[in-house]
Parts: sequence; structure tokens; C-alpha cells
Amino acid sequence: ILRANLDGSELEMLAWGLRDPVNVMFDRDNRLIISNDGMDNRGSRPIANVPDTLEVLIEGAWYGWPDYAAGEPVTSHRYTPMNGEMPKRLLETIPSVPPKPLARFASGSNIMGFDINYNPEFGPIGDVYIASFGRVYYDGMEDYVRSGIGHRVNQVNIQTGEVITFAINRSGFPEPCGFGRPTDVAFGPDGAMYVSDMAYDTYLEPNVYPPGTGVIWRISRD
Repeated sequence: ILRANLDGSELEMLAWGLRDPVNVMFDRDNRLIISNDGMDNRGSRPIANVPDTLEVLIEGAWYGWPDYAAGEPVTSHRYTPMNGEMPKRLLETIPSVPPKPLARFASGSNIMGFDINYNPEFGPIGDVYIASFGRVYYDGMEDYVRSGIGHRVNQVNIQTGEVITFAINRSGFPEPCGFGRPTDVAFGPDGAMYVSDMAYDTYLEPNVYPPGTGVIWRISRD
């Protein structure tokens, strides 16, 4: 996480060791909230079952990449791939003990943009609503999407870290005229939620996009 003046001067690093920070936003308590995608079960050093996380900025903190995930060492048994080897640490010594995340999401959720609700008529004040893009190609297998993970908007109680599904297709899968790959969430001046949703292709036809995908959804309590 870097900070600079608007003209790009005085660039400085505030925190490091985040695997894939996607979006940042200040809350009303001036805390910087960060959405961070976890490691993948692929490549020369596969690490399984790693959750995505919401983090809060602590200046100077190291968040664990490449040897910790969600505050735990990659040598934890939960991160060992099925029929694979336990991941090895890459750093000889760790810079510091990584902070614990505010919230954890299922592995493969691919959390992205989010907004914070301050409208009591919409829902609990301070809850985070976050787009979950979902997995598109998993573990080298033809598992294009999995019901129960991603392709939805999640709601996060920032006080407890509880994550629940706020909006999803009935099937749990991407669908034409339904959620495909949500990428961002924003509350408008009308009090409604707006969700940007990327067009999706199919595994067997990677460049064919079904009609009705690639849209902006409006969700209200009316």
C-alpha cells in the first residue's frame, strides 16, 4: 500500500506483504479497509484453501506474503493441497507477525470492489458490501464455476467479521440476465446499491458472451 501527494510527489510505502490488494476505502473512523485476494492452488508452489480477506491498514505492517495467509503460516496443514506437498516458506526470517484479517472469505471468492453502508433504511450502519467475482478456472480442471463460492455480493459485519450472502442467482451459478462476475459495489445518492457486473464467457467457448451479461444492477429496499 503506497501513499503520495496528488502530484505524485513524496511517494512512500505504508504497508506490504499483501498478496493481491484489489480495492481500498476509508471508513468514517478513518480506517483504510483493504480487499485482498489469497494465494492459489497452482503453479510451482501450490497453496490450497487460502481465504480472501478484508484487512485494515496498520502503518508499517507486513501482512504475510509470501509465507503467511490470513495471518497463518503456509505450513499450516489446512493449506496443503490434496495429494500434494506441504508448502515451504521462502523467507529465512519473517519481518514481523502479520496482523489478523477483519474478515475471511471462501477460497476462490475473488473479492473485488466494495462500499460501506451508512443508510439505516438499507441495512446495518457500517456493514461492508463487496463484489465476489468468483473462480473461472480452478486447479487446472474444467471446474468453471462452483455453486456456493463467488458470483455474488457478500455482506460483512465489520465488527464481528461475519460474512453472509446478500445477493446471488437462485442457482448459485452465473447466468444470462443474472449475476455473472460482479466487480464493484457503490451506494448512490438515491440510497440504492449499484453493482457493476462483468460479462462472462463459457469454459468451452471462451470468447462467446451470452446476451444480458456485462451490466450495472440497481438494488434497493423499495
